[in-house]
Amino acid sequence: MNIRFLEAFVWVARLKGFRAAAEKLNVSQATISSRISTLEAELDCKLFDRTRNEINISDKGLMLLEDADRVLAAERTLKSNMAGRVELVGRLRIGAIESVVHTWLGSFLAKITQKYPKLEFELTIEPSPSLQNLFAKGALDLILQTDSVLDEGVNNTPLSDLQMIWACRIDNQIAEKEVRLSEIGQQQIITFARGSQPHLSMLTQFAERDIKPPQIHCITSISAINVLVAQGLGVATVPAKALESEPIDERIVVINTPDVPRPLKLVACWYRYSTNSAIEDIILLAKEASSHYQ
Repeated sequence: MNIRFLEAFVWVARLKGFRAAAEKLNVSQATISSRISTLEAELDCKLFDRTRNEINISDKGLMLLEDADRVLAAERTLKSNMAGRVELVGRLRIGAIESVVHTWLGSFLAKITQKYPKLEFELTIEPSPSLQNLFAKGALDLILQTDSVLDEGVNNTPLSDLQMIWACRIDNQIAEKEVRLSEIGQQQIITFARGSQPHLSMLTQFAERDIKPPQIHCITSISAINVLVAQGLGVATVPAKALESEPIDERIVVINTPDVPRPLKLVACWYRYSTNSAIEDIILLAKEASSHYQ
């Protein structure tokens, strides 16, 4: 049995499509179809139930999937042990949310480059829902975001939380004194994308105190949030370290309040049957980088 045929089967099963598997493995769709057909002939069973619009794994396929995962994991371990880390060559496709970009992403990528000098990486910056969509299609190997991916084939490794703060323009009436959430809630609020973890946490925090801000603006870009705050539009929730590590407008200050926003929880998501033999070690580097900033 050719192990590449098993690899094709696993990716078709996980990504639910021949085209997505072909893109992930950088081969033609015809090659994937041929590998699956050969594997089905060798095992004398149908691994997928094919309809016009979708592909579903068969009962026999489900039985094979767990064993195939173990075989591919053993292959990765063998390659890693034989090749050695410094000789690792390949490409790692990373997706990250903006909060990670503005805090510890640079440190993380530097650690990767130092440990694996021949490994290339591609970086995609999007909100969590977009990253999960790309990840589900097999377009990303690793995503650093706010929500776990609920799939039995995906590992979700918690990273250190990002501490959040309230920020405003320096001439705002609440900038020079200690304030409570009730006073912050009288301002226009600027937060992350609608439905995101910071947005929902902020809504909950206000709701628990029965506070209703006059306006809530949802922005997907931290840089855009900083511009709006500097122009005096309102107060914003941003990662504390984003203000320290980026060249922020001098007109922006941290609001002095005991009612700080809730921490932003982060998670690294990756396929447990990833073909990248160094992925688990790279996850450890992500944990180190996030812990350093925490």
